[in-house]
Amino acid sequence: LLSPPDIPISALLRARSIPNQRLVKALGISSTFVSDDPSVHDNFTREAKVLITAVSAKDGWSRLVDVAETCVDKFLDAKSLDYATFVQSVTLSVVLAGLLGTDIDDLDPVDVAFVTKAINDRWAQSKSSTALTSEVLNNINHHIIRWVPDRTNPLNLIIPAYETMWRVAATAVVYSNRDCLLRDAFMSYNENPTDDQFRALANEGTGAQPSVEAIVSEVLRLHPPTRHITRAVVAPWWKRPFVPSVDVADVEEAQKSLLFGSDPESFNPMRFHASHSAPKRDQLYAFGHGKLKCVAASWAPPAAAVITAKIMAKLDDVTFKLQEGPRIGKREGWDGWSIER
Repeated sequence: LLSPPDIPISALLRARSIPNQRLVKALGISSTFVSDDPSVHDNFTREAKVLITAVSAKDGWSRLVDVAETCVDKFLDAKSLDYATFVQSVTLSVVLAGLLGTDIDDLDPVDVAFVTKAINDRWAQSKSSTALTSEVLNNINHHIIRWVPDRTNPLNLIIPAYETMWRVAATAVVYSNRDCLLRDAFMSYNENPTDDQFRALANEGTGAQPSVEAIVSEVLRLHPPTRHITRAVVAPWWKRPFVPSVDVADVEEAQKSLLFGSDPESFNPMRFHASHSAPKRDQLYAFGHGKLKCVAASWAPPAAAVITAKIMAKLDDVTFKLQEGPRIGKREGWDGWSIER
């Protein structure tokens, strides 16, 4: 479904864009995710690669790390914080300031929280029959254009980066806050946020310790931000009553197969350890597969790990403590989770 042989890119784009048309009205995006035009796809991919290359270079990466730390400090400003709102606000601000050059001082926490909630609500509503008014989208764009004045429709770039990363970071923090080995891995990455440290597997003391890469990979495996990937089925008119209009790749179910080792329903980053005949990160479908695989598939995991590390550095159970809710959320479902001072 995700990488059919001998299919031209225009047909792949069309199959992806048709189910995503709901996002045009919900969020006003006009990128390759909602267009079947190969030139739109090429332009988006080129623009995204330019941004990713810039923040992957040594100076760019160092700046992104500093931006993440500043954003975490900026939003840890209350006695009690809603956990999802906090992680969303930090992640959106890192995307804006780290990728798109927004001045952090221009990011008012109330405005940022409004935009993150509005994006989440609009995304959820686009999947239902709820009527979508233009007023909320206009308010979102009022802030976005103020923060990113030099780009046409910045949401085209913001949505794919923000939507995936905040949930990966939020979930990684939860597991790492529960397990001292995972916490130690992120503390080491916080002090030395390099590619080598991202992949470093510790074997000191009582035994092996997973790398930050393994922890993030396990989050992506067990809690994929994209749980289902939908493609339109284009059939002759006379077949349409008998053929489903869409095919769905169940990413969540596929990543719970025994390919990933025993007990695939449990969270175990060590399944990605070299000693375990480990699956590789590129066997995951969280960023898609084939010609339309996410252009940021290699960059997003270390970036999400930086956000996670900067949050973990503050959650010392003394000054700041993570108060758990009843269950780990997805885009929604984080009720009861908070950061307490």
